[in-house]
Amino acid sequence: MAQQGQLFEDLESGIEPDLIDLAPSRDQWLRVPALAFEMWALYVATSDKGNAYSDQTIRQFSSMFNSFIRYVAEHHTTVLSAGPDLVHDFLMSLQGRDPSEPGVAAGAHKAKSRPAHRSTLKRHSDLIDDVMKHLVARGYRKTNPVFKATRMLRARQSGPRIVCMPTEIDARLQAYLLEEMDVSSWAARRTRALLLLLAGGGVTASQAGEARLDQFVFNDVVPSFDCTPENDQDGYRAALAPFCVEPLREWVKERERGVGPKNAELDVVFPGKNGQALSGVSVYKSVRDVLREIGFHGDDMGPRVLRTTYARRHLLAGATVEKVAGLLGIQNTRMVERLVRMTPTHTGYVPI
Repeated sequence: MAQQGQLFEDLESGIEPDLIDLAPSRDQWLRVPALAFEMWALYVATSDKGNAYSDQTIRQFSSMFNSFIRYVAEHHTTVLSAGPDLVHDFLMSLQGRDPSEPGVAAGAHKAKSRPAHRSTLKRHSDLIDDVMKHLVARGYRKTNPVFKATRMLRARQSGPRIVCMPTEIDARLQAYLLEEMDVSSWAARRTRALLLLLAGGGVTASQAGEARLDQFVFNDVVPSFDCTPENDQDGYRAALAPFCVEPLREWVKERERGVGPKNAELDVVFPGKNGQALSGVSVYKSVRDVLREIGFHGDDMGPRVLRTTYARRHLLAGATVEKVAGLLGIQNTRMVERLVRMTPTHTGYVPI
């Protein structure tokens, strides 16, 4: 290797050392970690079968570990001092393959910014683990941070998926609902109002589907929707985004005049053809269809996407985690805290 001499500049003897002595020194891991890793891969590491790694494997591993080295440097620390939190955050920062790259089926409708697959996370964590075990064995580190980091990772991944729309797709949805959607029939106007309540109020599918006319409060400083207690959560008022207020007000007035199926209960806001409140399946299909229409394709295509996008919209506008949790009517802020970690360009499942 052309740069090999840099790693042995501090070797005093001109006699070729035993292979065990070819392991990079503490100083080399600090000063030239990329070269130190290559020497570790060449002279110390072995495959599961005890064989030396091939040149191709070393190149692949070097590329993987170099990304970790860069991440560590960006956070002003070293391979010898990186802790579990940093290892965990690095694994969370890994991205999957861009669907536009070769190897992805043509016409596949997937988000361009996707999280790394579990197998990718495992390959990276296994490699870092092998290096850290070596560093502990050599006395260069006291502990291996990978075990704790991967436990943190599994704990986060065990939670429900979070899917939300990036800002430009959120704006596209609003424009479609307000300017482009066909609302020539009462059923279309009902569906638009339903989608506006979900997108502009952040309510759950069941809260929207079961909505009653007296739950809308348009004469307050902040127009809102009174959410009844649900799933052991107290009732609360969901603030309505300005873009959805007037269309919702118009639909409520239509329902007060009896627009809709003749057999509909008078106070049901979103009746189906049978006159009863829309089912959860119907609400889901309405959301799925409009998301497809605007070109959004995520790992979740249901009402939760609109709820999390509502929450993230407030976070991007500067609202605190506690404020957003209140807008959602939830006590546990974990989901909102996970949203804080999502960048404006992410779509699809982000395992955080």
